[in-house]
Amino acid sequence: MYEVLSHFTLRKINFVKTRTTILNSVKHLLEHEDFGDITVDEICQKAQISRGTFFNYFSTKEHIFNYFLRIFTIKLTLKMHKWDENESFKSKLDQIYTWFKEEREYPKFLDSYSSFLLTVGEEANEMKLTDAEFVFFFPEIKESDYEMYNNLTFQKIFEGICEIARAKHEIKFVASKEELGNIVSGILVASHTTDHLNNEVNHLDIFYKILL
Repeated sequence: MYEVLSHFTLRKINFVKTRTTILNSVKHLLEHEDFGDITVDEICQKAQISRGTFFNYFSTKEHIFNYFLRIFTIKLTLKMHKWDENESFKSKLDQIYTWFKEEREYPKFLDSYSSFLLTVGEEANEMKLTDAEFVFFFPEIKESDYEMYNNLTFQKIFEGICEIARAKHEIKFVASKEELGNIVSGILVASHTTDHLNNEVNHLDIFYKILL
């Protein structure tokens, strides 16, 4: 599993192993508890590490979610790079939403996304991937692009998508690119939430009527 890291120092390899172990421990705990109810002690017990070790890797429990979000944002961005230049705005959002719903490895983390936006905000996400973590998770990314990917946020991604759509006259709603980015984030989160309440309705199509 960690063979791709063989050319890194043992310290860097252990750093990746411990952070991913903690992340996966929380994933398993989320099968029975909400993220807000999970304690650091539970995480340490599941990961078989001490509290001191935990805080060497994550300043707070919430930083584990920040770490997941960094990984997930990069994962989505790599998928977006495969889009055709003629891909429509609606098709792009449909695909992003599908990727949200198809997240199988850490599905429960996405349920905390709206809370994260309200309490922390993406710009405050200080969790960055190390060079060894990039090689482990995303070996296809060039080292020269690490900084760019480490600074990506959903907000920036959505702003870019909206700017392209506005230039192509696909968006009728008048707002700044920042506000459009916020609206798109809200639409995706609201659709994800309402689909949990009633999965017989395509809520994303309903929200499109407001924006387009």
